[in-house]
Amino acid sequence: MRRLILCLFCMFALGSLTGCGTIYKAAVDERDVGSFVDDGRIESSVRARIINDSVVKLRDMSVNSYLGTVYLVGEFDSDQEKMRAVRLAREVDGVRRVTVIPFQKRANPTCGASDDLALYARIKERLVEDTDVWSTQVDVKVVQCNVVILGLVKSQRDADRIVAHANAVDGVYTVQNFIRIIK
Repeated sequence: MRRLILCLFCMFALGSLTGCGTIYKAAVDERDVGSFVDDGRIESSVRARIINDSVVKLRDMSVNSYLGTVYLVGEFDSDQEKMRAVRLAREVDGVRRVTVIPFQKRANPTCGASDDLALYARIKERLVEDTDVWSTQVDVKVVQCNVVILGLVKSQRDADRIVAHANAVDGVYTVQNFIRIIK
């Protein structure tokens, strides 16, 4: 009997842990819970529309939403693919604006996926080590060694520090800043 109770407790505890990442993200986010949930729904809806589309390739881009603005960051084969992605995103309820950060897909890129991952890791390491800036609600995207920073922060000082960290990493070609300041 004791073993059964312990097993049930462990199963309950394990089941409740699966949502902890989302709960933590909501707790430290600059958005109110309603906006956080709305943005999550928007991201999921846009991804679903893109996955089911024959023109746009989700594996080549990321979808993020902050306060109803959708950001599509990635590689596109053509303007048709890019415009189709924008149209699909705009059709989702709650989307206020769509911003595309496009990179032309290359057959033989000088900076590949492993380079992008290494740059991403070095940038995130710098952000984690900087205890003077709160960057948990900032997303870093690296495409062809170009960095795109998205998210929400409380001050221009934090935004500037985050951008400076990305610029300081060797191998980064460009840094595009799409951080929004919320008061």
